[in-house]
Amino acid sequence: MLTPGQAAAHAPLRLRAQQQRMVDAILAAWNAGESIAVEAPTGTGKTYAYLMAALAQGGRFVVSTATRALQDQLVDRDLPALLGHLQMRRRVAVLKGRENYVCLHGLAQSLQTHRPADQLQALQQVARWAQGTRSGDLAELENLRELPALLPQITASHSECLGQRCTHFAACFSNRARAEAAQADVLVVNHHLYFSELRHRQMLGAAHGFVPLAETVVMDEAHQLPAIGLKVLAKGLNAGDVQDFLQSAARQTRMHARGFAPWDALLASSSQALVHWLAVSNANSGGPGSEAGRAEAAAGESTEALVRLHNRLSEMIAALQGVAGGAASLQRLVEQGHSLLATLRQWGRPPAAGLVRWWDGPSLPPQQSVPRAAPAAQARALRQGFRESPPWLWQALMALQPDVLGATWLAAPMTGVTTPSQAAVPQRWLFTSATLGQDDALQWFTSAMGLQGLAADGAPLLDGVAALPESQTRVQLPSQVPPQVRCLRLAHALDWAAQAALVIPQTLPPADAPPTERAQALAAWLKAPVEQLGGRCMVLCTSTQAMWALAAALRHELGGAPIDVQMQGEAPKRHLLAGMRGATGQGRRGQVLVGTMALWEGVDLPGEALQLLVIDKLPFPPRHDALHAARAAALQDLGEDGFLGYTLPQTAMQLRQGVGRLLRSFSDRGLVVIADARLCTRSYGASLLAALPPMPQLPQEEVARYLASIREIRVESTDASQATISSS
Repeated sequence: MLTPGQAAAHAPLRLRAQQQRMVDAILAAWNAGESIAVEAPTGTGKTYAYLMAALAQGGRFVVSTATRALQDQLVDRDLPALLGHLQMRRRVAVLKGRENYVCLHGLAQSLQTHRPADQLQALQQVARWAQGTRSGDLAELENLRELPALLPQITASHSECLGQRCTHFAACFSNRARAEAAQADVLVVNHHLYFSELRHRQMLGAAHGFVPLAETVVMDEAHQLPAIGLKVLAKGLNAGDVQDFLQSAARQTRMHARGFAPWDALLASSSQALVHWLAVSNANSGGPGSEAGRAEAAAGESTEALVRLHNRLSEMIAALQGVAGGAASLQRLVEQGHSLLATLRQWGRPPAAGLVRWWDGPSLPPQQSVPRAAPAAQARALRQGFRESPPWLWQALMALQPDVLGATWLAAPMTGVTTPSQAAVPQRWLFTSATLGQDDALQWFTSAMGLQGLAADGAPLLDGVAALPESQTRVQLPSQVPPQVRCLRLAHALDWAAQAALVIPQTLPPADAPPTERAQALAAWLKAPVEQLGGRCMVLCTSTQAMWALAAALRHELGGAPIDVQMQGEAPKRHLLAGMRGATGQGRRGQVLVGTMALWEGVDLPGEALQLLVIDKLPFPPRHDALHAARAAALQDLGEDGFLGYTLPQTAMQLRQGVGRLLRSFSDRGLVVIADARLCTRSYGASLLAALPPMPQLPQEEVARYLASIREIRVESTDASQATISSS
């Protein structure tokens, strides 16, 4: 086993005090048979710290991330660098969901189907790539503009995969990745895949998992676990599930039942009913297109649209039933159709006690419907659908079968849990992120996970059992005592007081003003600072409506300047961020990037690429969000203040994530603009300000001078500074 001292002696980057403290705390917890949660702010170097701790522990380990981008960074950069400097040989593998790999069967079928010349050319490009790629990971084709439109044809979900019946089974990239994962010493997965594994085991039995877990599991970007876990484990139906069914019906009836029924008319009426249900349900969810004061009418419209979709699908399935004897694939379609109908009927009934139901998914820009949307936007729209789950992740986990629960952090205090002999049972957990809570017990994170926080040395942090109100659920935690987790909050490594400043404009329309009015006023306010910096600005919005309005307003205000305004969704995220990084050279056009929640985290723009970070308003949970409402209501039922006990901490964590995009290294400088005067005028403003990194607050008249000082700075030690900061 490699000791921490030996690891430090060969580290690619010299361990700083914060990193060493993190390594020591992780190993102390693991050696005591306990799990640990570490809040490590940007600049800590947490990636190398936990990798060194896991390597020092010995044996196999799994790292899970919230994003595929961090997966790739770990496998392509961080792990090779660390292992190289430690002169250690370890088999490293990355595993993603099946839909991330090209399906050779689907690709071959698509090449044989008549289609427009541009799509055929793109498919041929994919085919040439598939012959030479080792991984089959479609991320390698991110520059192919037609890729989003091709994905339904060249990927296969679990239900669509033919398994060993496929003629390409031996060459399947997904199967190859899973085989490599089983042999890896270090396996890198993502949270979505981890929870999909739990769902898979729950459906088919614990012996049928496809993610080979290990005794040591690291959960990076852990603050996203509750949201991702609930989304994956929730029961529900996507609009895309219905669309896939209709596309399969079109293919199978052409091959096996041509002329036996008016298939084109049946498919058209079902597709129209799907589009109508999607549009009405999205409006009824409170998202873009919804109107205040018409909730009752919208609910009626949604029910009517649901009944219409159910009836049109019933007609299609009845016709399929009449020809099901002609082919096994038609019989499978009938069975799939009846399952869809049952799920739609479930959506038409009220949820069971203790469950929350919500509409989930991205929205289309204004004036667009699904058929008229661009392929990428259309694919996003079809991921919309309804979900049903308990309010908290730990409740959803406790509903799993005991042998499946054994693969989670909630299994620790349980006895008698059995798992298949070939499956490793996680014994040591690390949860880490830049934002996990506002207290030493990290209650914001640990309570959602079903854990009780201890101090890093193992001492109790809270009186009693834990901050988990029993009345929030009828499901009790094991032995009435939640599993314990050691908690460590590291101080800020970056000097926010010297490297950044905050300004809160006081002259903008109030937060509840119409989005267009606020967008025009904020764009006018930002015109001068953006032009002064030559771009180098990212604007984080709290809604898609605000993003659309603000992007349009900024383009109008900056129309005469050599500055381009880019908006999330107009290009792949990687391309947008690459444009920001590439805009710092002399003579290049400046860049302003406007986005919504996808840019609030997982964005790394060090150096001069980002010097002005704007948040359009405080990121309170949307009022129409059923999960947030249920959690706040549960506290109200206990006689506590739901706003102070849940909504405000949730907002503080999101605000910290957004502000954290500004400084990524010790040489960065920049200005944070939070365009919401409620920080100064409401009683809760002080609490939210206290949650932010410590930085001076500037009056509006000092903004130009401060930005001028940023532009004048020429940090000669940039290279040295970058060499001392590891991945954060």
